[in-house]
Amino acid sequence: MQIVVRRSGGFAGLSRAWRVDTDARPDADRWAALVGALPTDAAGTSADDPDGGAGVRDDFVWTVTVARTTVTIPGRRLDGPWATLVEQVRDQGEPA
Repeated sequence: MQIVVRRSGGFAGLSRAWRVDTDARPDADRWAALVGALPTDAAGTSADDPDGGAGVRDDFVWTVTVARTTVTIPGRRLDGPWATLVEQVRDQGEPA
């Protein structure tokens, strides 16, 4: 399974991306558990943003693609299982 994390925005407006191919890793079961812990209702995505998508000035926007599913999360709402997955991909993935 491919996991791609993209970060855009911030003060400088730069974009960065990281990716992990979990099938090629010896700890594929751990990655499957991380993905399995993600909420299935897409809570925390920009579509569910109470501010109507207005965002916060200079905040990052995270776009996470797991297999064929893509979720966009404002930086101030990145928490819980989504934050854990993003951190792991950034720490252990390679630049995309």
